[in-house]
Amino acid sequence: MTRIGIGEGGFLDAPSLDGITGMERLRLTLGAPGAKRWYPGALISQVFIVGFILVPILTQLPAPGSWFWGLAVVIYGALFTLSFPVAMAMADPWRWVPPAVLLLLSLPFLIFLGPDLSGLWTYVAVSSALCFGGDVRAMIAVFALSAVSFVLNLIDGAFEPTNTPPWTMPLIILSIGTLMAAFTRNLQTLAQLRRTQKELAVVAVEEERNRVARDMHDILGHSLSAISLKADLAAKLADRDPAAAVAEIHEVQTLARATLGDMRAVVSGYRQVRIASEIASLRTLLPAAGIAPHLPTTTDEVPEPNRELFGWALREAATNVIRHAHAKNCWVTLSPGRITIEDDGVGPAARSAGEPSGTGLHGLAERAADAGGALTLGRSARGGFLLEVTA
Repeated sequence: MTRIGIGEGGFLDAPSLDGITGMERLRLTLGAPGAKRWYPGALISQVFIVGFILVPILTQLPAPGSWFWGLAVVIYGALFTLSFPVAMAMADPWRWVPPAVLLLLSLPFLIFLGPDLSGLWTYVAVSSALCFGGDVRAMIAVFALSAVSFVLNLIDGAFEPTNTPPWTMPLIILSIGTLMAAFTRNLQTLAQLRRTQKELAVVAVEEERNRVARDMHDILGHSLSAISLKADLAAKLADRDPAAAVAEIHEVQTLARATLGDMRAVVSGYRQVRIASEIASLRTLLPAAGIAPHLPTTTDEVPEPNRELFGWALREAATNVIRHAHAKNCWVTLSPGRITIEDDGVGPAARSAGEPSGTGLHGLAERAADAGGALTLGRSARGGFLLEVTA
């Protein structure tokens, strides 16, 4: 059963008071913001008890009896005001105690002053609706109080006829109690929505963090591999062909600037990888790594929704080929709903065949799943690694 307590939102999970017991728990609950909002409403609701019970007692009973019963009514109203916060400081199995205390305190009024004072049960019904969270227990209490009040007023009317129908007070108890039960359920729903909103905000932040981490890995892995290859090539050419080395260094500068721009785009959420640009990049990157590229001449047949996903697949696969495959050739096969990248290198490790084993491959698998597709890994018929993405 859901446990509720008072907090800034009016209702909060009771575990917010976990680890706190005794008077400290009661003190925190009585002084909580939600309790402070409850007190004015509870006091205003006692206009009924003043007008229909306290005033008749003070005006119709002789002293000192009127003083005694008047003081008892004031104490009853004060206990009603505290009943809800006190119940929220209790464990759920004990939250019936405050409504039960109010019910017991009302019995002397009915016994000595008559069933007309069953109007006090309106406050018992309200307390039950709040303390039980508007659940079935609350409705049972409200209907029971209304029914007993009706029976008592019906019997009393049979012995002492009055102008007031016997169902007047029971209907007041029933209507107000039912209203408060519905109001309590609405408050709980609102509190749940607020908690859900906070949880969704946390999830959104986590998803954005994962997106940035995934994109940064994919972009930096590819770009730094390219920069490293170009720098190594420039170092090898520095002695025998300085002009070519300078050209490679210029390409390193260009790649570094592009990588910086890509990182900024990732942070701002506007980074897009396109299949056409990735194929164009591989035409120079693979030969620089000593790998012969076998690439499609056009990407026109790939539909627009698949172009970014296939671009990410090609980027991740090419990075792995350059870093780990020790391949001589790399083949890329493209169709409207599928991209396949193969090489003739050492092939996949036993633990990575058929399932992603690295951060980049896991990220690619997530991208494929988000697009309604799938990632397939395995050994190529050409002897090396096979990566296939369908959309």
